[in-house]
Amino acid sequence: MAGGFRKRSLIAACAIACATSPALAQGVAYEGRHGIGHERWHREFYSRLMRPGTQTSCCNLIDCVPTQSRMAGDHYEVMVDGEWTRVPPNTILNVAAPDGGAHVCFSREQRTIFCVVLPPET
Repeated sequence: MAGGFRKRSLIAACAIACATSPALAQGVAYEGRHGIGHERWHREFYSRLMRPGTQTSCCNLIDCVPTQSRMAGDHYEVMVDGEWTRVPPNTILNVAAPDGGAHVCFSREQRTIFCVVLPPET
């Protein structure tokens, strides 16, 4: 009986560790929610992104977040606040994200996409 208790305790401890580990949380499907995930990438990545043609920053402290992307016919879409949104071609940056994923910088109030980083094509 003591062995069964230890085994259940170990399984429970592993489940808690997996649920709370930031490293394992990277596998979570991001929905481009404003402000969620921003702090992780701001200093090393988002703060260096520049809007095409303007040389102004893509990021205003909380505007950029990890997201999902997909092809939809002849254009790309990204998740913005949980909704698939068409990506204006002039907002796509030719850079790779440190995590290899998709990222979007947008204004929630203006419903405007400033910059998009797409994952590498496979």
